[in-house]
Amino acid sequence: MSYRRALLLFVLGMTLFSPITKGFASEPVSICGEPWPPFLYESKDNNQENKNIAGIHLENFRLLAELTGLDFNFSILPWKRCKFYVENYSKPGDHEIAIDASFNTDRAERFHFVGPMYTIGTAVFYSRNRFPEGPLSKKTGRVISSINEMQDFSICGMLGWNYEMYYVEHGIPRSVEVIRTSAGYQGMFSMLSKGRCDLVETHPALVLGAMMVGELKMPKDIACNKLHKEPQKFYMMIARNSPRAEALVTRLSKALKYLKDTQQLITVNDKEFFPASESNTRINECL
Repeated sequence: MSYRRALLLFVLGMTLFSPITKGFASEPVSICGEPWPPFLYESKDNNQENKNIAGIHLENFRLLAELTGLDFNFSILPWKRCKFYVENYSKPGDHEIAIDASFNTDRAERFHFVGPMYTIGTAVFYSRNRFPEGPLSKKTGRVISSINEMQDFSICGMLGWNYEMYYVEHGIPRSVEVIRTSAGYQGMFSMLSKGRCDLVETHPALVLGAMMVGELKMPKDIACNKLHKEPQKFYMMIARNSPRAEALVTRLSKALKYLKDTQQLITVNDKEFFPASESNTRINECL
């Protein structure tokens, strides 16, 4: 760390976060989330035996630790179990924060929200063998740029994902069925490459993450086009039962704002997280 940055962090801590409530930082903050590469995932060591938690979040929470004086521990859990643990926090050491959460009013009644920590856009993926010029909208004659324009094509998706927004928010007729697979990203993009559907709509950042950890070997014919849709926001959810909940909200909100304002927060656009490859270059254009 440079001297200038270290000094800035020290001064910020003195001015924004002091005085520290006695005992506030004595217990580490336990954070849980589901596997969500490139943000949070299990990385094997060179022996391919021991697993370690890695991802963009670990880098950003190191910065947050420097600013707040807190220690953070991460666990990778199924999402429903993670939410349950945080909502039912009862003692120090219990999971206190759930990460990578989208906002809704029901959750806002059960958790404190901090953020958004990051936003990620969405894109439509297609086979260049099937659509050499890209999938063209019947409405505009140009390559589709919105989810609504997907209604004239067959769509592949993932079993367990919620596609209700297609019909409720974007006006796609319910007669347009999403063809779903339980075989993960690899199964979904294999279906697309083999012509079992025309389009896949998903976050390119998560696709790059799946490729990075070996969950997806992208077929060479797949390309993407960025959609004109407001990026989805993802937050921290903090346990309302925690006696330091309000203090956590205040400290983390201030620290997060500082990292954003000073452009120190690491994002998916920091390309060093994704090894250089022809497939990555194609998808990077859709971030």
